[in-house]
Amino acid sequence: MKSLTLLLMALMPAFLNAETLTLDESFHHVRNKKKREWNSFAELPESVSIEHTFSLKTPEKWKFLTFRQAETKQAWEVNLNGQKIGQLARDHNDMEQVLEIPTGILQASDNILEISTASSVPDDIRIGEFALQSEDLETRAGASGYAMSVVDEAGQPLPCRFTIVKAESGTLALLSAKSNERQAVRTGVVYALDGKLNVRLVPGDYRIHVGRGFEYELVNLPIKVSAGQMSLPSEPVTLHRQVPTPGMVACDAHLHTYEFARHGDCSLIERLISIAGEGIELPISTEHNQHIDYAPEAERIGASSFFTPVIGCEVTTSEGHFNSWPIEKDATPAEHKLRPWKEVFRNIYDTPGVKVCMLNHGRDLHGGFTPFSPSHWSLRSGSFTDGRQLRANGMEVLNSGATKVDPLLLAHDWMALVRSGHQIAAFGTSDSHTVNFAIPGQGRTYLPIPDGDPSNLDVQAAAEAVLKGQTYVSFGLLAKISHDGEKITATVWGPDWTQAKELTLFVNGTARRKFRISESEGKAAGKKFSTTWTASDLKVKRGQFVVAIATGPGITEAYWPMMPPYQAESTDFKPYVLGISPPIYPRGR
Repeated sequence: MKSLTLLLMALMPAFLNAETLTLDESFHHVRNKKKREWNSFAELPESVSIEHTFSLKTPEKWKFLTFRQAETKQAWEVNLNGQKIGQLARDHNDMEQVLEIPTGILQASDNILEISTASSVPDDIRIGEFALQSEDLETRAGASGYAMSVVDEAGQPLPCRFTIVKAESGTLALLSAKSNERQAVRTGVVYALDGKLNVRLVPGDYRIHVGRGFEYELVNLPIKVSAGQMSLPSEPVTLHRQVPTPGMVACDAHLHTYEFARHGDCSLIERLISIAGEGIELPISTEHNQHIDYAPEAERIGASSFFTPVIGCEVTTSEGHFNSWPIEKDATPAEHKLRPWKEVFRNIYDTPGVKVCMLNHGRDLHGGFTPFSPSHWSLRSGSFTDGRQLRANGMEVLNSGATKVDPLLLAHDWMALVRSGHQIAAFGTSDSHTVNFAIPGQGRTYLPIPDGDPSNLDVQAAAEAVLKGQTYVSFGLLAKISHDGEKITATVWGPDWTQAKELTLFVNGTARRKFRISESEGKAAGKKFSTTWTASDLKVKRGQFVVAIATGPGITEAYWPMMPPYQAESTDFKPYVLGISPPIYPRGR
């Protein structure tokens, strides 16, 4: 960590005049329904909504309402004296919020702040720390600017993610900064294409976490902002790689933008910057039923040296969602209104260039259909009982934007397919439509192809690796496995800010050996654990495969939080990290 020096900034007169009036400093647990959303919450909430009454000596002074919110899934409306002034962000993150108060709403007495939802879906949220502000964020922050830069080990500017939180609570902080062609900004988060941060903050104590996704260390800097003063690194911060991945390329094969998908919040430029900031080298553009080429904009803004963009498509049918790639420029999108799988797959593979077809959301309900529903899927036989044939050669076993309560639910489906003879590769993806709510590249897939030049990767070699089943699923961990015919070696890798607690070796889909990983090993940087067995020890027969799966506790801190399920199998959810190796066949097929 670099030494800190002090930078003195001039005060703005408006900053001196900014005032804050605290209405309620508590942080409340609110639930709209009797049933709990998650069992981690108290059985009984404080209330089903917020209703706070207050009086003011000078109501005309106050122009903004600020508050803190967390774990919000449904649409909660914010009303002041019977008039809607906004709504809570539908975001699981612990974050500050600000809403403008229309002129003339506040009065001297009997002001009523109400926050409620009409949703019938149980939603446990935390909300509070309500305050009125006399000035906007830019004025309150004054000239207290924070500027720093990040470089790699060779001293070159490095795309990265800055996460800025309030020191005491870990809450994502309000930032006086806006997205542009060099940075993507959300509350408490800045992705910087050039590794440069320049923000202004309201006086207070903060922490800045600096990282670049799974392969890099996390640097933590305490920051104190007072009357025109802010501590700054005297030199660029160097981010060191902690997870070596030579000969492997980081791929996110499920990426969206609001610009084209029309849900989420991410523009195309913000997507390009966030991809670079998370260290994704092979991003697949998979807009719904559209072919969007990232390459021209990546070239224009100077992001193309960090990754090789691939045109793909999420063919969104009434009987499943399927990501296909690579796709030739100017190809017509596959018909998404076809119903029988036979026609769906024929149409996908007829799209010029397509080699990979990945089944998404295997255990999620979309349009009344769930691909691996027990009504038409047999986990035991690894086949569909209604006669349908799956022609996908890949499937999501981890979608970090749509996690499952059971970390291995989809992995068991995948291993059942492999056991029954399917040539199908496992994928980790993010399904990100947003800058920060679902972090791009958090769920990712490593492909064993030459990685010397991220701007010119061999896309055809990447597709061939998928067809051969050579994919490594990573969600905070990386599990590798190798063999020489008899000896089998499994290793677990990760940065020091994720922890591996268990490694399981599966033989033909059945857990054969489990290893508990000590805390000191599990929190190590780089290689966390290694074990060697023989095929005889594991009782592997000819034609049987072995898969290594590593698991550990998930991350809840704001720098890389694991998103809870949006379609949950139960109310018992504990965040997790996960790494899944490709299958190996020690005895041959």
